[in-house]
Amino acid sequence: MKRLLIAPHRIGFFCGSVTLLAALFWWLAEMAARSTGSTLTQASVPMLQHGYLMLYGFFPLFMLGFIYTAGPRWLNVAPPPLARYAPVIAGYAAGSVLFLASSLWPSLRLIALLLHALAWGAALLIWWGRIRTSKQPDRRHAIGVGLAFALGWAGILLALDWHNSGQLSSWQAMVEISLWGFLLPVFFLVCHRMVPFFSANVLMPYQPWRPDWLLLLPLLMLGHAALAIAQLSTLPADLPLAAVLLYTSWRWQLQRSFKVPLLAMLHASFAWAGLSLLLYALSGLLILSGQAGLGFAPLHALTLGFMLTMLLGFVTRVTLGHSGRPLQAGRLAWTLYWLMHGVALARVGGEIWPARSALLYPLAALLACAGFALWGRVYLPMYWQARADGQAG
Repeated sequence: MKRLLIAPHRIGFFCGSVTLLAALFWWLAEMAARSTGSTLTQASVPMLQHGYLMLYGFFPLFMLGFIYTAGPRWLNVAPPPLARYAPVIAGYAAGSVLFLASSLWPSLRLIALLLHALAWGAALLIWWGRIRTSKQPDRRHAIGVGLAFALGWAGILLALDWHNSGQLSSWQAMVEISLWGFLLPVFFLVCHRMVPFFSANVLMPYQPWRPDWLLLLPLLMLGHAALAIAQLSTLPADLPLAAVLLYTSWRWQLQRSFKVPLLAMLHASFAWAGLSLLLYALSGLLILSGQAGLGFAPLHALTLGFMLTMLLGFVTRVTLGHSGRPLQAGRLAWTLYWLMHGVALARVGGEIWPARSALLYPLAALLACAGFALWGRVYLPMYWQARADGQAG
């Protein structure tokens, strides 16, 4: 327990991994129950429960573990003290566990959402406190993350309104704001800062490409959210986002990254961002032409293809580096990483080919559970073990 509390990434990544595994196994169990004509969720439609869990159940825990560890280095300030970050991360994790349990005991959902709202509000105060303390001239990434965190808090408040009022419009607004105003901007801002940096460290010669105008992309992401909430076509946001993200992946030299597997894990995941927006644009064009869209295929390309595989790649790298181990993707991590790409393809494929969905949906859930369980068996102990190189942290 003492080692789990040594650094923010230890407790953040540990709690995130546990809640991620719990959410995946819950969804697998729900799908198994559906096959018998039953359900595990008594309080609401299972899809609504699943949507909130996939957005808020575990991603924020990984984000806090990362930003409280790496963020102070961006800002050249001291990291937050243990007495502040540990209760916040533990409180948020408790909210995620209670939200999972609310599928069986509906009365727990309000407590879970209140815990999330209180913990995330406190997390916001801690992060903005680091920003205010900093004298660093360039704080753009840190401020961008802080603004996205604020929108993440707004999404939790919308989830509370959904719980209290039962209004589906609140749930839908929560999904749009949390995905396009919170999660995607944070992932993009961290990639913008870190992927060219990591690439320059191992690919030589390598000229980092990180123009300032790319930092305006979160405005287009917010544009998608606003258009979706207004029930308008999101094409005006999706088409330029797809073009810029695909171009960025090319400029960051995706093809060269495969010389270093641990780096390729970041680049290959980022490529999904542009591809998913391309699917959003294609779906929008089909709808405008009077045809059926692509369903949830673009959504799962973004959340599973980009976010979940990027999470696996990023967390693997940070875990190895901060546990004093060589920055090398072992055979297990490399195999499981591509297994997660298979999960994304299966889930997207089930939307595009509905006739195969009865096979592809359970397959995606089963592979995701197996992959992350095997990853956790190797990497979870690193959070409570001493560093392999004997250093502190």
